[in-house]
Amino acid sequence: MIMKNTLLFSLVLISSLCSGQERHRFEVGSQTGYEYNYFKSPDQLIINDVLLNEGDLIASSGYVDLFLDYDYRYKWKKHRLRTSIAPYARLFQENSSDSYWSLTSSVKYDYKLSKKTKFLAEANFQRMNREGLDGAQDILVNPLGYTNYGGATGLAFEPLKANKTTVEAFYNFKDFDAFGIRDLEFNEYGLQLGSKQEYRPDRYEHAFGFTAYYKKRLYKTFNAEDSPQEGQRDWDYAKLVAFYELPLGNYLELEPQFTYYGRFDRLEERSGFNQYGPGIRLRFDNEKTKFNAFAKYFIRDYTEITAPGSQGEKLTYQYMDFSLRFEHQLPIENLLFTGTAYSRFRETNTVDLASRSFRGYTNQYGGIGLLWKL
Repeated sequence: MIMKNTLLFSLVLISSLCSGQERHRFEVGSQTGYEYNYFKSPDQLIINDVLLNEGDLIASSGYVDLFLDYDYRYKWKKHRLRTSIAPYARLFQENSSDSYWSLTSSVKYDYKLSKKTKFLAEANFQRMNREGLDGAQDILVNPLGYTNYGGATGLAFEPLKANKTTVEAFYNFKDFDAFGIRDLEFNEYGLQLGSKQEYRPDRYEHAFGFTAYYKKRLYKTFNAEDSPQEGQRDWDYAKLVAFYELPLGNYLELEPQFTYYGRFDRLEERSGFNQYGPGIRLRFDNEKTKFNAFAKYFIRDYTEITAPGSQGEKLTYQYMDFSLRFEHQLPIENLLFTGTAYSRFRETNTVDLASRSFRGYTNQYGGIGLLWKL
């Protein structure tokens, strides 16, 4: 009897899987370009009473990017499973030892609980294999190499007509590669919420909404410092992005945004900041060409940290970011011409040239190449 039931269950399971729908997507591509100041260094620095200039501090190089993206989706009855893996490498030409690679992968699952509600679950992994320190950091100077494990679970539902809302709990563990005496890791967990409401006031569909999260991040440092709390950090983060999607025709869309991002120091009440500012995105999408440009300006005001060399002023950053991505279908089927550009300017009220942290910098890169889609 047990064998009969087991056989029956196996047949039902196999039948269910065989009746499912699957889809494979595979992309491989390459770009060549140039990156300026990829370690995000200041253009002047005093070390041992010697003034170093841009030629001594800033590393720049031509590069070749290699990337691959594989995505598999399987759907049966009320279930859907999605897996992806995306290796990437940037190979610098002038400074080959600064080249790096990364691997990102994820497994996502959703189950349709009802007509308007889905259960969501996700596990993800990321490995960044890179030497050096991130010059853009402030309190903690992070190594550029790390391994990250994460997961999330929650619900997606439609509380209103033409509305999509998700709520998820998430967790991440990030272990930075040891660099000299620096050895750093953190655990973080939190709650994220997103909602998008569509409506049609004219012939085109408009939408507005927001994404938000609140999370706690617990740092541990080893062999790096003895205080505070034996190298521990207890920081909370909050972020809110509000947006409006405004169609400008059949293929063009404008999306203004406003972002608030804050950090709250629960141990020392010293390292917190408030960051805010507007952004605007322009999208173009037709049968042959896709274009995505984004610009934003934001200010970061630290609540307690004083800018080095100032007359007691609280530390402030001003950022200006610009990014551009495009792809265009060539006469050869599934072969696209692609381009990428990125620029970040950070200004600060730090005037002490002997301080490496809390400094301004410029980082820019751009490249063109080919993408093959299957």
